[in-house]
Amino acid sequence: MENLIRELVELDKIKRQELKQLEEDKSKLGSFLREERKRIEEEYKAEAKKKYDSRKEEIEKIISEAQLNSKKDFDVRNQELMETYKNNKDQWIETLYKYCVGK
Repeated sequence: MENLIRELVELDKIKRQELKQLEEDKSKLGSFLREERKRIEEEYKAEAKKKYDSRKEEIEKIISEAQLNSKKDFDVRNQELMETYKNNKDQWIETLYKYCVGK
């Protein structure tokens, strides 16, 4: 009987220590979850920034190419317009003169 009481006391002591350890683990769990949430959030933000920067670079490249193409197209059309003006200037002036002065 004395052995049984000793075993019960020893078992009670062990279980109290286990319970104390579980309570400590439980109290640490909140801070662990906060830290883990913070880590995941920072990781997500870094990944989102990486994707944003990559997409921004792509869009800037597209815009730059569009600007170059527009500039080339403008230059070609401007040259064509200048050629047309140069080739027809005298005829247009004569036509306007006749129209204004009266045939």
